[in-house]
Amino acid sequence: MELMNLWNGILVEHCREAFTIDHVSRLISNIELGLKEADVEAKIIKGDSKLFVETAQIKEALDVIRRIFGVVRAIPCIRIELRGIYNTILSVSEEFLKQGLFPTIKVRSIGSGSVSMQGIAQAFDLKKIPHLKNDSMKNISVNVEIAGDVCYIYADYLAVTGPKGLPIGVMDRVVCLVSGGIDSPVATWMMMKQGCSIAVLFAYFPMGGDESDLKRFISVVRELRKWHIGGEMQVYIYKHDQNLVAFRKAALKFTCILCRRMMYRVANEIANIVKAKAIVTGENLAQVASQTLQNLSVINQASKLPVLRPLIGFNKEEIVKIAKRIGTYEASCMRASSGCAPIKGCWARPLKPVTHASLDTIIKIESSLNIKELLERSVDSLRKVPAEWLIS
Repeated sequence: MELMNLWNGILVEHCREAFTIDHVSRLISNIELGLKEADVEAKIIKGDSKLFVETAQIKEALDVIRRIFGVVRAIPCIRIELRGIYNTILSVSEEFLKQGLFPTIKVRSIGSGSVSMQGIAQAFDLKKIPHLKNDSMKNISVNVEIAGDVCYIYADYLAVTGPKGLPIGVMDRVVCLVSGGIDSPVATWMMMKQGCSIAVLFAYFPMGGDESDLKRFISVVRELRKWHIGGEMQVYIYKHDQNLVAFRKAALKFTCILCRRMMYRVANEIANIVKAKAIVTGENLAQVASQTLQNLSVINQASKLPVLRPLIGFNKEEIVKIAKRIGTYEASCMRASSGCAPIKGCWARPLKPVTHASLDTIIKIESSLNIKELLERSVDSLRKVPAEWLIS
């Protein structure tokens, strides 16, 4: 990025209209944690409506801050005392001119502090700074914001857009069922945007393959972890293949529903461990046969906790667009294999799954299985993924 050596920090704008004092405090904490993890030395200064991150590592800091929920945008900036405004603006203008950019100075007062008459006079004198302009120069706006005895100088065209939303940690933790596919990582990201801390659960069911499905899942979670700034994103795996074998043998066409109900039960067990308040899935209405309203209603009954489906009304194009933006799409498109051949989708899915199952039928099928034992075996197989596996 251009002119990085010019600035002494980053101005961070947040959703101030929707933020409480606690939200701002959590945002500051998350920025500090993110920068520390990235080995960026910084000091955060809280203003009336914005934050200033004082750092010499502008590029590295921007790369972190642009992925922190609650940030609307982040802009390289100079923060100086008001008495130094004239010389600083002159220096900034000269640097822009060297880059073929013609700066137009815009001055305004912000915050609750009063601005001295001398400060106002100095600020408006800035507009008289002589510039040599030619037709090849591009016009840019340089903003000067005066807040009491301090001013902030920045150019809008250098701003980096943040993900907005709420800072992670202001809402309760949720357990997200994440596969290696496209949908569930997007659903997980959207719950992060709502301020939820995330615990991830992966149902591992290889079928004589080379663990490519597990590798794909780890690749997806590595991308998600880049956004989970503000605390640990706990990741758990359990073995689900014995469940699928039993379900297919007992009632092949109901396999998808029985599978999801078992996943919900295991997710509830994890929720007890991590103190989560809800289960999150990437299900969306009628994208696959098991996701009709009737089937979702039957699947819900297996969960004691609320089941949240952020993507319920999304179509595939909308989901893919978000997946590409957040960086999970390419990882989700890695091919998994079964034995020696690549497969698409789940190997256990029947050719003609039931689309309108009744709860009574499902309960009757489950009564012929030892669901309690299957659940216990699934929970016994739970393993927490080591943090070093999740580092890109």
